[in-house]
Amino acid sequence: MVAAQPRSTFVLDNGAYNIKAGFAINSFPSIIPNCVARGRDRKVYIADQLTSQCKDYSGVAFRRPFEKAHLVNWESESVIWDRVFSSDDVGFRVVPDETALIATEPVLHLPSCSSNMDQMVFEEYGFSTYYRSTASALAHENDTEMLYGGLAGQRSDTSLVIDLGYSATTIVPIIADTVYRPAIRRLDVGGRLLRNVLKETVSFRHYNMMDESATINDIKDQVCYVSLSFSKDLEMCKKLSFAKNPLAVNYVLPLQSTSGSRLGHVLNKSEAPEPDDQILTLGNERFSVPELLFMPSDIDMRQAGLPEAIMQAVSAVPDPDIRNLLLGNVIVTGGTSQFPGFKERLSAELQTMIPTDATLRIGFPENPIAYAWEGGAKLGQQKSRLRLLQVTRKEYLEYGSNLCMQKFGKQSIDIFSG
Repeated sequence: MVAAQPRSTFVLDNGAYNIKAGFAINSFPSIIPNCVARGRDRKVYIADQLTSQCKDYSGVAFRRPFEKAHLVNWESESVIWDRVFSSDDVGFRVVPDETALIATEPVLHLPSCSSNMDQMVFEEYGFSTYYRSTASALAHENDTEMLYGGLAGQRSDTSLVIDLGYSATTIVPIIADTVYRPAIRRLDVGGRLLRNVLKETVSFRHYNMMDESATINDIKDQVCYVSLSFSKDLEMCKKLSFAKNPLAVNYVLPLQSTSGSRLGHVLNKSEAPEPDDQILTLGNERFSVPELLFMPSDIDMRQAGLPEAIMQAVSAVPDPDIRNLLLGNVIVTGGTSQFPGFKERLSAELQTMIPTDATLRIGFPENPIAYAWEGGAKLGQQKSRLRLLQVTRKEYLEYGSNLCMQKFGKQSIDIFSG
């Protein structure tokens, strides 16, 4: 007799920077910082408390469960998950033994880290059923044809998912709804590295901001862009003064005082600063930092740029027809893909690299941060399909994590063999 599927399915896209969480019946996920932070006043903020209670991000120290794209600190992660699953502030009341869990792990996650995750899900929280996937695989579950102007309810069973995340950028070929692991490529450039490079550059050229990770991250998100002509923009910044340089901006650093707080923001050139404004002038930093996605060698990283890495992943697929199919179904997700100019630059460079008989289609979701969660929610509503993919708690207690390893695809299967 087949056990009944739990009524509710909870989708947890466990990103290294943010957790995207919610029941599969919801339209949108909650975005929750995946960190434990301590302010200058030594007050500790867990997950959503950072955004709801912290008033001064200056000097905030962060502890994140992820290191080098692997989930290694379960002491921190379990505290964060406790709030996600049971905090009234977050808004969820998850009853694990009555809930099916869909959770993501990093691409190329270490098997020992995956086993630890299985153990936490079943032994510590006691979820009824569980499916461990990757954000890339869940993104593939969406109606992907809509990204290219198609109709709702349509998707190809083959796609190339590019996930520009916090820890790294991954390129994942999915063929016949199966991740083709031999062709996966990873670029060690993500939001964290870009933020750190900007932090070091600003600290060397302007103010010492090595302890201001949150502020630098806001600056990166507000002012950085991908240049469509890097050498031309660089030459412009060298030759022109700030007043004449259309690429230069003044950024007003956030201020915390007895009279209140003021968020950091870009100052219009025609606008006069306030007397207590601390101004950070940014020129070529705006585009030289995101350029690392395309030219990691600029900081002596021995890795291909994103367009070359994409073509390496495609070329690792043996069948030329499937290679062309992958190029015709590219999906770009992740928060780092939101830089202005990124879409145009990636499309232009890839177009010069693809075979003459291939058609390039690149889909950019409206909300690239939540797109993987949306795919997980779509899968969660297909209970008969989810039943084939998941592991039940009873099965785990009988067979252990080896069953999870086998069922969730850790053992690489060459889909071209035979």
